[in-house]
Amino acid sequence: MSRRAFNGLWLGSAISNTGDGVRMAALPLLAVTLTTSPFLVASITTAQFLPWLVFGPIGGALVDRWRRRQIIIVVQLARAGIMLALMVAVVADVAAIWHLYVVAFAITFGEILVDPATIALVPTLVERDELDRANGRIVSTEIVTNEFVGSPLGGAGFALAQWLPFAFDAASYASSTAAFARLPKSAALPRSASTMRAEIGEGFRWLRHHPVLGPMTVVIAVFNFGAVAAGAMLVLLATQVLGGAEATFGVILAVGAFGAMLGSLAATRVSHRLGRGRTLVGSFVVEAALLLAVSAAPSLPVLFGLWFAIGLPFGVWMPTARTLQQRLTPPRLLGRVNTTGRMVTRGSMVVGSLLAGAIATATSVRTAIAVGALAQLGAAAALWIVVHRHDIDAMAAAANHDE
Repeated sequence: MSRRAFNGLWLGSAISNTGDGVRMAALPLLAVTLTTSPFLVASITTAQFLPWLVFGPIGGALVDRWRRRQIIIVVQLARAGIMLALMVAVVADVAAIWHLYVVAFAITFGEILVDPATIALVPTLVERDELDRANGRIVSTEIVTNEFVGSPLGGAGFALAQWLPFAFDAASYASSTAAFARLPKSAALPRSASTMRAEIGEGFRWLRHHPVLGPMTVVIAVFNFGAVAAGAMLVLLATQVLGGAEATFGVILAVGAFGAMLGSLAATRVSHRLGRGRTLVGSFVVEAALLLAVSAAPSLPVLFGLWFAIGLPFGVWMPTARTLQQRLTPPRLLGRVNTTGRMVTRGSMVVGSLLAGAIATATSVRTAIAVGALAQLGAAAALWIVVHRHDIDAMAAAANHDE
C-alpha cells in the first residue's frame, strides 16, 4: 500500500493519542477534587478497562466484519461528543464522580473498535519485513503523544481551568478523522457469512490453542495486573504522599513517556540482537524491579528518575509483543485475536485497580504499589518458561499467512 495511507494512520493515531494523554492526566486530577477515597479514585481505572472485559470479543468480530476505516472515523466522532459533554458538566460545576466512570467506560468502549482496527490495518499497509519498524514508529508516537506531550498538557491545562483538558480531548478526536480519511476504503476484509457468535468463538479457540500467544496472553494479564495496581496509585503517591502539585503528576507521566519513547526506538535493535523471547523476559524483570523501587521512593526527584527508568523496558516490550502477534496471527483473525487477548489482559487491569484501591485503603499507597511489583516478577518467571519451551523467533520467521 502507499506511504500516504500509512502516514494517515500514523498521524491520526498521533493526534488522537495526544488527546488521550491529556484526558488520562486530567481525569484522576478531577477525581481527586471530587473524592478523597483511594478506592473511588482507583475505580476510574477500573471503569477505563472494564469494557474490554465485557465487550472485547464483540468488538474484535466487528473489526473483522466491517470496514476498518469507517469504524475508526465514526467512533472518533462519537468520542469527541462524549468529551464535549464532560466539558460542559465541568463548566456548569455539576460534574460528579460517577460522571467520570461513565466517560472512562464510554471512551474505552470506542477504543475496543479503534485500537484493534488500527493494529489490524498495519500489516495491510506495509510490507512484512517492515512490520517491526512500522510498529516501533507507531508505538513510539503513541508514547510520546499520549504521555510525553499529552500528560503535561493535561496537568497544566487542568491547573489553568478544569474544563480545558476535556475540550482539548474532544477537539483531538474530531480533528484526527481528517488524517484517518487518508486510509483506503478497500482496506477492510470481506464480510464473513458466519454468525457473530461463531466468529467470536473461532478467535477465542485459535488464541487459546496457540502454543505461544495463548500462554503469553495469560502472562501479560498478570503483568498488567501489577502495572495497573501501581498506575492507579501513582496520582496519590505523587500528590498526597510526596506532596506534589497537580501539574507534577502530568510531568511524572511525561518523564516516563520519554523513557518509553527511547525504549521503543531501540526495540527493533534489541529484539534482533537478543531475540524476541529474551527481550520480553528481560524487559519484564527490569520493569518489575524498578516498580518495587517506586513503592519506596522517598521523594519526588527519586520518583521522577524511577518513572523515567520504568519507561525504558516498557517501550521495548510493547512493540516487540505487538509485532509477534501480527506475525503469528492470520490477517482474517487479527481483530478477534487482538480483542480476545485484550479482554484477558485488560480484564486483569480491572481486578488490579480495584485490588490496589482496597489495599491502599486498608494499608497504604506504597503497599499497593509493592504488591503490583511482586505480581510483575511472577509474570516474568512464567514468561521465561514459555520462552524456554518454544523458539519464538523461528516461529515468527516461519509463519506464512498469505492465504
